[in-house]
Amino acid sequence: MADRITYDKKTAWEIIYSRYEGMQAKALQLLSAEVGYRVTRDPGVYTLYVLPCLKESSVPPAKCAIIIGRLDESALLQQYIKPEEVPADGYCIRVMKNPADKAYNWILIAGADDTALYYGAVDFLDHYLVQHSHYPMCDNNETLDFELPDSTHISAPKTKRRMIFTWGHPINDYRLFMRNMARLKLNELIIWNDFCPVNAKEIMEYAHEWGIRVIWGFAWGWIDGCGRIKSIDDEYLAEVKQSVLNRFETEYAHLDVDGIYFQSFTERGDSEIGGRSIAETVVKLVNDTSAELLARYPDLLIQFGLHADSVRKHPEEIAKTDPRVEIIWENHDAFPINSEPDFQCEGAFENTMEFIRTVINLRPGAEVGILYKGYCTLDWSKFAYQRGPFLLGEAHPRLIAHDTALRAQRWRFLQGQWMQYGEAAQRMTQLIHEMDPEGKVALGMAGMFDDGIWFPEAVTSRMFWDASGTYEQTMREVAAHTSVRM
Repeated sequence: MADRITYDKKTAWEIIYSRYEGMQAKALQLLSAEVGYRVTRDPGVYTLYVLPCLKESSVPPAKCAIIIGRLDESALLQQYIKPEEVPADGYCIRVMKNPADKAYNWILIAGADDTALYYGAVDFLDHYLVQHSHYPMCDNNETLDFELPDSTHISAPKTKRRMIFTWGHPINDYRLFMRNMARLKLNELIIWNDFCPVNAKEIMEYAHEWGIRVIWGFAWGWIDGCGRIKSIDDEYLAEVKQSVLNRFETEYAHLDVDGIYFQSFTERGDSEIGGRSIAETVVKLVNDTSAELLARYPDLLIQFGLHADSVRKHPEEIAKTDPRVEIIWENHDAFPINSEPDFQCEGAFENTMEFIRTVINLRPGAEVGILYKGYCTLDWSKFAYQRGPFLLGEAHPRLIAHDTALRAQRWRFLQGQWMQYGEAAQRMTQLIHEMDPEGKVALGMAGMFDDGIWFPEAVTSRMFWDASGTYEQTMREVAAHTSVRM
């Protein structure tokens, strides 16, 4: 057990920063709030201390300090952290004694860029500080009453693009949603809507502040219950193509969107509709429609959400998809690609592993993503289409409390399943990282947040960032995070 400190932590700690802008400012806000909570109050005493936040100067901190910044911008960090210790897209956290007085601690957080710097602040709070403060049992404002062991932690993402997919209308507070994403180091959000939200521009601007790009999803022939589609003839394809072009032109083109996402008529178990191959026909629709969109908007990112069930026997047809279009794969035999964590058919996992190998190698040079399932989404027995454009994520607190309480038991049920079966997701992620050491394959989860971060989302995000080690180790680390709901 660490020794108790002898100084007054309320007057010993300060934060030193390089630049108060963008994600660097958000990192400073996060640390000021969460470290300040631990050091600026005496339990039960109304004495108002503050945590000083000082811009870096040539004078080093005399006592305890959190020193945070980009390595290329901070002369102070450069004295104690080498360039090779801060990987691309990553960060280095070093806990050390103050060189001038070893009675005090310094915490150095150096990022390769502004967003990585924020992730480093999150990692310090959710990993190092949590692991340090679990014993002896104490209130949070006693956490820093004890000496901090020296430590160096270097981290970078194994997956470059870490996504979440959700329908738009279950998002009750889009600002909290984005903050939760950043806390989990997620950087891409696919939002599906029947109509473009009235406040879409505000949502994108806020997401960009948190290092998140927003992809807007809408149907290219998809309907709830795709099995009801009886014909995919040329007339039907022409109607779908024109409706897509019209919708993009009227709803999204003026917004300068980060990208669009769609699903079509592949969400069904059979491989044909009206005697026509789904794989062959959907590729024709995608290529024809995308070609016209890209002719008008050459820089537009287009993501093709593809259910594997109906096309799995025809990968050679799917390989013909325009290489400018990214395919986001979902649905196969086994979890985590299948919806329920407890879906465990004999041979299913091996089949899905082989499927993953196929899709990663299917279109060399083209972007590809894989969507995990097993999270709280919609109750499809009570599904309702949106009736028109609306304000997304601006709900009343009582409505938020209602929905959170209603879905809580479902989250608890899924949490238990993830504890039992989550190793399959870890093994799948490890396979993807082995096949894709550069981290180009995008990974995402189909789910949402409910007034906080639930365990299945947190444990998956941890895997997306780095799936090394055992699942037991991943669970243990994530379960200790103060930001996670259980």
